[in-house]
Amino acid sequence: MTQQILTGYDGSPRSRTAVRWAGAEAARHGAELTVLRVWPWLGPSEPDGPTTDPVRRAEHGDLEAVAREVLAAHPDLTVATQAAAGDTADALVDASAEYDLLVLGSDGPGALADLLGGSVALSVAARANCPVALVREQPDAPEDELPLIQGELPTPENPLPTATNPFPATVPEDEPSATAAPLPTATNPSAATATAVAVAPGPSPAAALEGELSAPDPHSATAVAPSPGPAEIVVGVAGESSLPAVEFALAEAARSGGRVRAVHGWELMPFWSATPGWLPPDTDADDQASRIEADLTRTLAPAHAAHPEVELLVEARLGDAAGGLLSAAEHADLVVLGRRPHLLGHSLGPVAHAAVRNSPAPVILVPQP
Repeated sequence: MTQQILTGYDGSPRSRTAVRWAGAEAARHGAELTVLRVWPWLGPSEPDGPTTDPVRRAEHGDLEAVAREVLAAHPDLTVATQAAAGDTADALVDASAEYDLLVLGSDGPGALADLLGGSVALSVAARANCPVALVREQPDAPEDELPLIQGELPTPENPLPTATNPFPATVPEDEPSATAAPLPTATNPSAATATAVAVAPGPSPAAALEGELSAPDPHSATAVAPSPGPAEIVVGVAGESSLPAVEFALAEAARSGGRVRAVHGWELMPFWSATPGWLPPDTDADDQASRIEADLTRTLAPAHAAHPEVELLVEARLGDAAGGLLSAAEHADLVVLGRRPHLLGHSLGPVAHAAVRNSPAPVILVPQP
């Protein structure tokens, strides 16, 4: 069965980075990609589809343009768009039940990032029904590496005239500017709902657009060959509970030809060492690390047996779990972590939160029992 990948888009640079990453991942997997945009300010009394409002038309055109941008890079990819009304985080969580992977943009370290868009990504990552990839915005690339489209890229002010965007190429001067605070629109009149937060999954809301996207103009776009995928995948392990994350990492490495580095952080003097009568089982750190690695290798053997061609390295790093993982992530192309249900529901655990906020590589959180 063809894999389905969903990516959230809100018009920000970080979400555009996530859409591009999702497109490359879908191309490597032979998956289908859906780009979803949710406008939380679309109230129940608003119409279902785009209207004569130029700002809403511009937002609709922006969604279509980013889908075209992905397709220009990966012409064989099936790309669909969806638009929906409701709370952004809730809509993404509801939609995730029908997909194999959800890709979101993520901010870097900082309290301000938590208060802004990143808080939505963290909330979704903590509750989603499928693995969630959190991709940080990369520094600006050299000019010759950025354009996916040669010539003029469709913009909200000058969108391509298609069956799904039959609007004027320019915004009338006497109407509000398209750069004002964004207002909602949808891929087609049936793609957004005014009363429900849940999003109907799959490419059906963009059937009309899909026909347009399936045949890009070879003279206006340059296809980009799919990248070989991550060469070094780091996965955090804490024991048998981490098997779903390890299985995910091994499967990804099998497709990309990479290797997996399973990292376990441990402390020579754990927090319960202050208990009266407690004695360290082994004061030789190297010997203890070797025994931990041997135990973990046996624990992970069933998962490795499914992909024996993948090189699996098991490392026990002295220090806290987050520190050991981030140290390994400095040279990784992808970080994979298991995500346990959190007591607060909308929050990630401390190790997952530290990885999302500080890892230079994309982080995929895999739900685990």
